[in-house]
Amino acid sequence: MNRQISLLAVSDPSLASAVNRSFSRTLARTLLSCLIACTMLQATPAQAQSASSVSPAKLGDVKPRASDAEWTSYRDAYKSMLWFEKFGKPKNLIQVHLQIVPKDKNSNIENYGLHILGKTIHLNLPLDTLGRAALPLLKSAYDENAELVLNQKSGQASFQFRTSLILRADGIYEMSELRAACEQALSYQAYIDPALSKSKKCVGVRLGFAKKDYAAHVETRMPNTNTQTLTLTDNSSLWADGINNVKAVNLLFAQYPEKSQLFTRTSPLGMIALIE
Repeated sequence: MNRQISLLAVSDPSLASAVNRSFSRTLARTLLSCLIACTMLQATPAQAQSASSVSPAKLGDVKPRASDAEWTSYRDAYKSMLWFEKFGKPKNLIQVHLQIVPKDKNSNIENYGLHILGKTIHLNLPLDTLGRAALPLLKSAYDENAELVLNQKSGQASFQFRTSLILRADGIYEMSELRAACEQALSYQAYIDPALSKSKKCVGVRLGFAKKDYAAHVETRMPNTNTQTLTLTDNSSLWADGINNVKAVNLLFAQYPEKSQLFTRTSPLGMIALIE
């Protein structure tokens, strides 16, 4: 049974190991407690809205997790979110979500449901088309050592934390802005796992559109006003290990001048950094 969450496809480092080894274990636990308490008091508006959009069930309504259900620890997920919350470098162009990744690449994400289940709390977390959820930072769920439970049997899916680029409502992206967003994603990845990110660089971005978005169209415009239409590939996945439920396209920075622009006719479901 999967009781661990991986962050950016790697195991979530123990927060206690970040504390200098010269400190005592007691002091390390104290620092972690303070950090968690601080974050609970400083939840972002988006997290606060997410938390307020779902109501805890009455005590009598809370049912225990099915013994064969896929689940992971809410506390572990919460601590993983702390890495992003406390990341001190620029992050205004990126975001992090908890994502459900079905084992079957042809799965329909609409069949998956995610819940926070504790002694006195039962929250339903809506999943988007990519299987992502905004994880609310809830003191009550943390204190109760709640569980994140899928409505699927163990082994049918995994939990991942995904970094993606923040989308623009107007669909117009400056190439310099995309490069900066990619660098932020790489910087955060290096913060999470310096060894894994060593010698890697940003090479572009990948966009994923809904399968039935028949109006989806992506083009680039050069400084000399020349435009180029990018070809979307059907039945693709946005992430390498994701399900095949998008039409996707890659944009490589090396092919375009710094002052180029990217245009999307409709909004993609998501955009991620290409790091090699």
